[in-house]
Amino acid sequence: MSRKSRRKNLQQIVALLVAVVVVVIASVAFQRWWNNRPGPEPKDVAITVTVNGTEQEVLPYSICELGSNCVENKVTMLDVADDAKISIKVPRYVYDHEWTQLTIYDNPAANDEKLHGAHERDTIEVPVTIDPVGDKKDVRPRLVVVEIRSVMIGHDAQGEQTPQTTTWSLGIPEKK
Repeated sequence: MSRKSRRKNLQQIVALLVAVVVVVIASVAFQRWWNNRPGPEPKDVAITVTVNGTEQEVLPYSICELGSNCVENKVTMLDVADDAKISIKVPRYVYDHEWTQLTIYDNPAANDEKLHGAHERDTIEVPVTIDPVGDKKDVRPRLVVVEIRSVMIGHDAQGEQTPQTTTWSLGIPEKK
C-alpha cells in the first residue's frame, strides 16, 4: 500500500471517529435536555372525562403543598344516567408516576381506592352504579364522587420547586 493511500485511509478513519463522537455527544445532550425539561404546573394539567361519547377537560379541584391548607375549587358535576360508565384519561404527567383513584358511592361498603403504578394505565372506566354490596342486596350503589390524586412538582410563591398534591374531583348529582 502506498503512502498516499494509507494517509487517505487514516483521514477517513479519523473523520469517521469524529462523526461518531459528534453523534454520541449530540444524543447524550438531547437525552439530558429531554429528561430534564420542566413539566407543566399542576394547575394547568387537565384530565379528560368522557361520558356517552361527550368529552370534556377537567382542571384540578385542589392543589396543595404538602403540609399546607388546600384551596378548593368548584367540583366538576357530571349529569349521567345510572347505566353509564365514566371514562377518565390521565395525561402523561400523571401516569408517569403513582396516582390514586378514589370512588365514593352512596353505600359506604362500595367505596374503593386504587393505587395505580407508574405507566400501569392511563385510562380508567368507572360505572355509575355497581352490583349490590353489604346488607343492601336489593339496592345498587350509585356513584357520588370520583377523585384522581397525584403528587406533582410545582412552584411555590418564591418560585422554588415543591411537591404538590393535585386532586381532580368529579361529582354526580343525586337523582330525584
